[in-house]
Formats: sequence, structure tokens, C-alpha cells
Amino acid sequence: MHDDFEKAFASYNNTINNNTRDNNSDISRDKEKENKEKEIRFHTEEEITIPSLNVRGFYDVVAEGDGVYLYDLKTCGGYSWKLKFGRKQAFNPSIHYELQLGTYGYAIKEQFGRLDGMYLYYYNKDTSMMRAVSVPLTYVSRAYLFWKNINDEHKQGLPEFRKGVSPVQDWQCNYCQFLDHCNPPR
Repeated sequence: MHDDFEKAFASYNNTINNNTRDNNSDISRDKEKENKEKEIRFHTEEEITIPSLNVRGFYDVVAEGDGVYLYDLKTCGGYSWKLKFGRKQAFNPSIHYELQLGTYGYAIKEQFGRLDGMYLYYYNKDTSMMRAVSVPLTYVSRAYLFWKNINDEHKQGLPEFRKGVSPVQDWQCNYCQFLDHCNPPR
């Protein structure tokens, strides 16, 4: 899905940048001015680094136009979709996705000088349905404090393993390359 979106945004950017216009026409000049005012440029899959927090990552999509908007693409199956968006919403996820987006938002704000909105964009793999969920900009400062606290803890040496700090979720340990070194409680 990420590749398809990236190709679509790249195609859009190329179309906007390569439009041939008849500059001798008053109508063309008026249309060009109107299009410039509406123009949106998409940046996809670019690396962010925050050296002061010792953080590195890759955001999915930034839309730059009248404002700067950050999107993170998330895929899920039908069951997870139903729990998150169904009539009886039983899915109460951790704030991990929001903190991830806030971390990217912090870097985007530094890079672009502003950040006007952040969204988690969910894609249902079973039905191809999509839904955007707005994430409050307060997660930018929450993410900053999250990483600052982790860095402060690590300055004192290897911290004691505590769930809810780093890693945020139990399942993350299963993907960690340092699992044998920290030996988390099971």
C-alpha cells in the first residue's frame, strides 16, 4: 500500500511540475495563477532525524500547500477495522501511533517551520476502505517529552525494564534485536 501511495503522489507532483502552458494567453496566465494558489506538493517516505533526542525515522506523507499536514499510513484487517471503527468500538489502542506521529511532527515543524495538522490514515486490507483520524498537535510536545525522558534515563546507564516506557507495547519486544540483552519479564 505504501508503495502505491508513494507512486501516486510522485505522479501528482510530476503532473503539477510538468504541465505545459500557453504563456501567450491571458486565460492561461489566470489559470496558472489560480493553480499556483491551490498547488499542493507531496513529500513521501523521507528520513527525519532529531539529533538532540537521538531519534531517527521515516515519515509517510507530508502535504505542503496552504499549510503543512503530516499523514501516517496504517493498514489493518477487517477485524481490527471493526474494533476501531465499527458500531461497537471496542478497540482502545495505545498512544503509540500518536506518539510516533508526534515525533515525526516535531521534526516536520523544524524542517518546514510549521505544522498545521496530523492524521493517521487507516486502510482496510480486506475492503480497501479508508478513514483518516485527526491527531491533536499536542502530541508533538508529548512525543518530545517522551523521548527526552527516555534519553534522561539512559544517561544514567541501562534503565530497568519497565513496560509503558520503552518499549510501549509487549509485542514490540518480539521484534527487538536486543531481546537477549535486556531479558524482559515474560
